[in-house]
Amino acid sequence: MRLQYYADEDGESVIGLWVPKRNCFIDVTAQEEQLWAAMCPEGKKLRKEIETWIAKGAADGVPVDMGGLVLSSALHMQPGTIACLGKCYKAHAMEFSGDEPTEPSLFLKSVSAIASDLSYVLNPSGASKLDYEVELAVIIGDTLHNADAAEAKRAIAGYTLMCDYSERSYQLEHGGQWTKGKSYDTFAPFGPVLVTKDEIHDPDHLELELRVNGELRQKASTADLIMPVAELVAYVSRFLTLNPGDVVSTGTPGGVGMGMNPPCYLKPGDIVEFSCPAIGSVKQVVEAE
Repeated sequence: MRLQYYADEDGESVIGLWVPKRNCFIDVTAQEEQLWAAMCPEGKKLRKEIETWIAKGAADGVPVDMGGLVLSSALHMQPGTIACLGKCYKAHAMEFSGDEPTEPSLFLKSVSAIASDLSYVLNPSGASKLDYEVELAVIIGDTLHNADAAEAKRAIAGYTLMCDYSERSYQLEHGGQWTKGKSYDTFAPFGPVLVTKDEIHDPDHLELELRVNGELRQKASTADLIMPVAELVAYVSRFLTLNPGDVVSTGTPGGVGMGMNPPCYLKPGDIVEFSCPAIGSVKQVVEAE
């Protein structure tokens, strides 16, 4: 299943379910609880019923009325935790700290950073080192605690993309841990869709790209991760319990602005596009706050 989330003028959510035969998203907002149940490990029967309905063309489904809607976060619910992994790709670890990773770093991103409108990202007032990081984000569908890779794989509900925006001066020049540079409003856009795991059979071979003003800055495969995706999720569960709706973002490949010579940070008016063929593409404009 492929789910796209929108917000109306009042901030209310509208949920669209992709129906290939009709080449459109069908409004399934009223079926929100059933959709989440179908994504959880025990929802196999319900998921099959929904897939059959989709395959037949969902003749009784009503297309999403796009009037007044904006593309919103692809998360089904507000997560309790956004667990982010760093230094998961050798190339990025080298450009960030100059050493090869042996295991990931782990930090949390505030849920207040989730973008409800994917059309823009804010450049904080007075900030000058706004950076980008395209990442594969994993949506958790079952509780995980000290899990192994097989348990983690079973508990995954689906996948989307996140751009882990980072204000590098906040992150590295103001003491403390990385949270300061990672949690500003709009710094966690998820999208464009949530793809359930039955449609992505091999998350360890997904192509990720990010462009700034049309220039390719990041291009890599999740095959380059230091651990397979399920192992990364299991790794996180060693240190904190993951609950349904939580997110594990799996780190970024090389090519970030900080790693360029000289560094090349985002500025108001820049256009950022991050994408994965299996998930889709998000285009955002950098706006001065």
